[in-house]
Amino acid sequence: MREAGKSETGSAPGLPGEPGVEDLAQAADRLFYAMRRSRAATVGQYAAGLSLAQLALLTPLAEGAGDEGLPVGRLAAHAEVSVPTATRMLKQLEGKNVVTRRRSPQDERQVLIRLTQEGAEHLAVMQAQLRARQYAALSQFTPQERHVLAAQLHRLAGVISETTPRPAGPAADEG
Repeated sequence: MREAGKSETGSAPGLPGEPGVEDLAQAADRLFYAMRRSRAATVGQYAAGLSLAQLALLTPLAEGAGDEGLPVGRLAAHAEVSVPTATRMLKQLEGKNVVTRRRSPQDERQVLIRLTQEGAEHLAVMQAQLRARQYAALSQFTPQERHVLAAQLHRLAGVISETTPRPAGPAADEG
């Protein structure tokens, strides 16, 4: 007897039954949720109280925003949130002394964001904890397995990006 909601080939209802695709989709989902739980556990252990979304929003600032800072729109695009959502999050982070916000001297319509020293320290500690957790898990693979897995994950990320519809509008240019 077949499982409810699945076709004879094990694929989702209404989708072609390409061999192994459903198993791969389930494995990808399982990986996504395991990584999310791991990140949430790390975030929950750290007193700074940065959420996963805030962490994603701030990462480009730690990767070299320079003295000027980065525009809200670029941070929003990186975190895959709307500019208004990013603006609300950044106002909260400004209140916690994690970032500073100021108008661009070249374009008054643009708001530039910079990490404070305290914000940079919080972010560095959280990123180090996340990376240590990843290293602990990934070191269980042989060097050859890691190489093959990395190549396949990069390929999978590219394929997913190529097949993901792009949002309409100039969201990345705002802010």
